[in-house]
Amino acid sequence: MRMKPGYDNDNLGGNAMLVAAGVHHFNTNPFNWYLIEEAGRLTLVDAGFPGHYRVFSDGIRSIGHEIKDVDAIILTHAHADHMGFADRVSKEANAPVYIHRADLDASARILQLPWWGLLSRVWRPFTASMLARGIRNGVFSRFPVEKALTFEDADVLDVPGRPHVVHLPGHTAGEVAFYLPERGVLISGDALVTRDLYSGEFGLPQVPNRPLNDDDTQARRSLSRLADLGPITLLPGHGKPWQGNIDDVVKSNHSPY
Repeated sequence: MRMKPGYDNDNLGGNAMLVAAGVHHFNTNPFNWYLIEEAGRLTLVDAGFPGHYRVFSDGIRSIGHEIKDVDAIILTHAHADHMGFADRVSKEANAPVYIHRADLDASARILQLPWWGLLSRVWRPFTASMLARGIRNGVFSRFPVEKALTFEDADVLDVPGRPHVVHLPGHTAGEVAFYLPERGVLISGDALVTRDLYSGEFGLPQVPNRPLNDDDTQARRSLSRLADLGPITLLPGHGKPWQGNIDDVVKSNHSPY
């Protein structure tokens, strides 16, 4: 099990980094979002905060594409740091936004974050800095997704990359991961992260800190649905890519409750 080398999550920049086969990452530390590329077309996976749009527009040009090349925007869940510029790209590219049915209503509301879990730990330097970055990048601006299509567990989305939906409720009711079996890639959203959002430390894949989850026990139990995937490259919502056998991750995060 190892973190993928050559990945710097502490330097912002407009260039995209190839982090897996046909999957690009844009560094808006500590908030991750990705582009899946297939046959010249693109799927945007999550969409940072509104202020990250310029990083996106600069980065997409750095890999030889334009915004009109985006065919779809797919969201792992309806938190503000994952859907900030989704609606803007949807309108500019005439591309649909997709989200799990259980998070559809939340995606149309503003200020969707685990506020108690964040504000109760604002005395921690890393958590405070993360909130400050969110404020600078528009967390309090209005950016709901005006219209979204829904998917369900086990759906194979007809978008570039053909991601398989794995419903992993717990962080939110509609939290999902997107599995790309032909590439051995799992984009985990906030079901699994490799950075502790209280301490800022990098580590092995873990369920987010308990106060950040709607239902921490369910978040851990949901991971059993990943146990048969085997060796993967995991691309988290926060932290660095990780490579290893996902079964080890499931066992290490098993709920004690």
